[in-house]
Amino acid sequence: MRRLLLLLLFSGAVLHSIAQITWISPCTDKTFCFDAGSCSNGTVILWETAVTNCGMPKINYSYRIDVGNNGSVDIQSSEDTVNLVLPLGTHQIIWRAQDNCGNLSQGCSYLITIKDCTPPSLLCIGGLAQNLVFPDCAVVFDVQDFILQVSDNCTPAGALDFGIRLTGNGMGFPADTSLTFGVCDQGYYPVQIWARDEYGLSNACNSYVLVQENEGFCVCNEFADIQVQGCARTADSTRLDEYRIRVNLQGTLLQGAPISQFVEQDLQDSCFSVTFPDLPLNGNYTGSVRAGRSGNDPLDGVSTFDLVLINRHILGQQPLENFYQVLAADVNQSNSISTFDIIEIRKLILGIYDTFPQTTSWRFIRPVSDPLNLAAFAEVRDTYSFAAPNLSADTLFPRFDFVGIKMGDANANAALHASTTDDRTAPLVLWADDPLLESGQEAWITFRVSEAADLIGWQMALQADGAFLEIRDVRGVSPQFVALHPSGALRLSCLTDEPDHRAAGDALFSVLVWAKQSVQVSDALWINKLPLSPEAYLAGGLSVRGLNIRLGQSSAGTVFYIPRPNPFFHETAFGLELAAPEVVQLEVFDLTGRRIYHAARHLNAGRQDWILAGAELPAKGVFFYRIQTGDAVQSGRLVRK
Repeated sequence: MRRLLLLLLFSGAVLHSIAQITWISPCTDKTFCFDAGSCSNGTVILWETAVTNCGMPKINYSYRIDVGNNGSVDIQSSEDTVNLVLPLGTHQIIWRAQDNCGNLSQGCSYLITIKDCTPPSLLCIGGLAQNLVFPDCAVVFDVQDFILQVSDNCTPAGALDFGIRLTGNGMGFPADTSLTFGVCDQGYYPVQIWARDEYGLSNACNSYVLVQENEGFCVCNEFADIQVQGCARTADSTRLDEYRIRVNLQGTLLQGAPISQFVEQDLQDSCFSVTFPDLPLNGNYTGSVRAGRSGNDPLDGVSTFDLVLINRHILGQQPLENFYQVLAADVNQSNSISTFDIIEIRKLILGIYDTFPQTTSWRFIRPVSDPLNLAAFAEVRDTYSFAAPNLSADTLFPRFDFVGIKMGDANANAALHASTTDDRTAPLVLWADDPLLESGQEAWITFRVSEAADLIGWQMALQADGAFLEIRDVRGVSPQFVALHPSGALRLSCLTDEPDHRAAGDALFSVLVWAKQSVQVSDALWINKLPLSPEAYLAGGLSVRGLNIRLGQSSAGTVFYIPRPNPFFHETAFGLELAAPEVVQLEVFDLTGRRIYHAARHLNAGRQDWILAGAELPAKGVFFYRIQTGDAVQSGRLVRK
């Protein structure tokens, strides 16, 4: 019997412990408005509902109210409904629910706000017409001029705030209580009239003003300027100069003939500013802005290394880094990259094309929103448009910025430089025999690599002295990679999908030469660095090395490096490696062939740098240089900025 009693007591305790009360009404903050005719009190009627899983479902409710929400208990009741008047302000109510199992919940608590809910009542006139007042030729409209009737349930009319503004010219309550119109502001203007009570409630009505000049004393003869500004940079944010900007402007005037103007500027700075001055006010103006670059060699910044990068992108081996590189590679403007683009760029490198047939050498576009989106072709825009309707004051259109893209230059960082080669790395040397040819004799000259290399591409241009030697054929290179020009120049631009391993001594290519008269091959055949920088591209990190040739020797001799920097401002360095101490001569010529600089220095064996200061040249511009020691000579183009 005792065991049964203990079991019943335990069961009852368990049932009591799991019984609970749950509020099913939202218990959220409530707002009540002032009672009619009152500006201080509002009637509150509230009830909340809870449920219990107690076997006896009856629930008893009570509440406490903290008037002013300051931590005190000012009203408490055991009623299940609130029906009382509370003063202006915010108060807290806490509900209490208890069931017959002894469970208690005070989990329903929220704020009650008593406030004014009625905005001012406002009635305005339909509109006002007013002539400009001489001699100031202006007219002022006060907000009170438009109010026919205004009242508020609690705030006296004298304590209301008022505001006025042109329709559509701002948000919220206006800061102005009057509007002023000048001599050139004649016409119709819709306006908004606002009233606000002491509790921040506001109301508005619509009207209009008509500004006129009927006497002929006030004539609008003022003008304003339209100015557009922007900057041009490369994809890597390098500042661009030496480009052209064109801004077009068209205007429809209230009086007089339409305006059509344009301004073209050749920029020597990366940023531009174009002003159209003294434009008649109240006209409607539209315009456009474009940028371009001409007079530059289309081959600048374009090399077989770009073809390597494009080919790896097409094969999925290594995607290009950003959309601007993708756009630079799309030289046929198909909105995609394919082998057709490689073919077009190679034709430019080989000298088959003087420029790209389907695009300009440089494209200037508006910046795209996400350069990492490699398919952002739909965003490409090369023009900005602007509009100044009803011109009323000087107007500035800023941030018309352009990104300059050198077409064909897929690696982007070479756009302002002559070569991608890092001259800190020793060049890959190609050596070949140097036979003495009699007049009318032919010979194959085979160029071999002096060290093992895994090539994924290379380029060079060989030049024959047309008075002594003629290049007739090439082997070891696919015909699509070769262009033999009537001038005696041979251009080679080679590319492979996979690394092409060449061991030291392996043949890279051969040329068939024919002697017009007795000649040593080395005296009539050399690398011409003007059209193409001789470069080799190696797998395993895409390293770029210069190419050099040595005729009649396999290792020893002088190695020349490309001058760096080039173009240059203050100075440039001609690097060379000497097998033994030598006397080195440096000459610089202008475009007419006149020698403008000559010096000779005795340099020690090893790596040496000949520093040429810009001040030693007569002016800025494009020049040709020749550096020579013994029988070794190198020539090329030099640019001082």
